[in-house]
Amino acid sequence: MTATKGVHGIAIPTPWLVGDVNVYVLQDGETVTLVDTGPQTPEAEAALSAGLAEIGLTVGDIDQILLTHFHVDHSGLVERLVKQCGAKVFAHPGTERLIQKNQAVEAERKTFFLDLYRSFGLSDEDGLLAYEQLADYQDYMGQGHVDVMLAEGDRVPGHEAWEVLYTPGHSMDHLSLYRAEDGVMILGDHVIKHISSNAMIEPPADISQPRPRTLVLYREALRKVAAIDWHIGYTGHGEPVTGHRELIEKRLRDQERRAARIVEMVREGRTTGARLCLAMFPHHRNQLSLIVSETLGHLDWLVEEGVLAVEDDQSGIVQYRVVKEMVTCS
Repeated sequence: MTATKGVHGIAIPTPWLVGDVNVYVLQDGETVTLVDTGPQTPEAEAALSAGLAEIGLTVGDIDQILLTHFHVDHSGLVERLVKQCGAKVFAHPGTERLIQKNQAVEAERKTFFLDLYRSFGLSDEDGLLAYEQLADYQDYMGQGHVDVMLAEGDRVPGHEAWEVLYTPGHSMDHLSLYRAEDGVMILGDHVIKHISSNAMIEPPADISQPRPRTLVLYREALRKVAAIDWHIGYTGHGEPVTGHRELIEKRLRDQERRAARIVEMVREGRTTGARLCLAMFPHHRNQLSLIVSETLGHLDWLVEEGVLAVEDDQSGIVQYRVVKEMVTCS
C-alpha cells in the first residue's frame, strides 16, 4: 500500500459503509509502532495478522500503538492487541475517557446527545434512533487505555523524525503525524482523498462547558495542514493524498457552498436544524447521527460568523434566522 521508507500500510475490513480502514506500521528504527488498529472483529484481527506477516512481523512484535483518534474503526482492537503484545498506547489526552467503556461517561454522553437532538428539533423517536446509531459502534470496541499522552509538537518515541500535530474537527482528540525530512504525513481521518470528513459533534470534555464547535475547529486545522509542505499523506480510508493544498481548498469551498445553501433554506422558512437536515439529506435516515453532525457543524459556523442568530422557542427547540449576508471565509 505504501512506497515510503519505514511506513507500511495495511487495509483492515470494517462492517460499515466507509469500507476498509488503513492502519500503518512505523518501522524506521528498532521500535515497531502500529498507528491505529481497526475495529474489534475477527475479520479485522485476521487482516491485521496477515498484513503484519507480509512484512515479516507478528502482533507480538508490536512495541507501541498510536491512536490518531478514538473512533472505533481506528481503536477498537486496542484492548486485544495490548493483551497479546504488551504494547504501550499513545494518544491525545482526551482519548482515554472515550475508549475506557466507562458507564458513567457513556451515561453522560447519552444525556448530552438526547438533549442535543431534542433542541435540534428531532422527535424523541428520531433522537433515540440517532443516539443508538452512535452507541451501536461500541459493540466493536474493546476496553482501552492510554499509557502516554501526546500533544502538538511532541516527537513519537522511537521515531523521533515524526512530529505530532493536533488536528481537531473530525474528532476532538484527533492527531496527525508529520515527517519533515521527506514531506510525509499520516493523516488519520483529517483529510481523505475521495470523501470529506465529517466534523462530528461531540460533548465537551467538561460537561459544564459549552460543546465545541467542531466544524469551526476543523476548518482551522485544515488550514494549518495546508500551510505545511508535504508531498504525500497516508489516510485512514482510501488512497494517499497528494496535491493537498488543492484538495483542502476544495473541501473549504464545498463547506462554503453547503453553508450558503443552508442560509437560503433558512430564509425560505426552514428554521430548525432538523428541518434543514432532513431537507438536505432526505435519503440518509439510516445515518441520522452523521447528517445531524454535518448540518449542525455548518449552523455552528454560520452563527460564529454572525450570519445566523439563534433563538430558543418555548419548546426548547433552537430556531435560526438570517441576520447578515454570508461572505466567503476561506
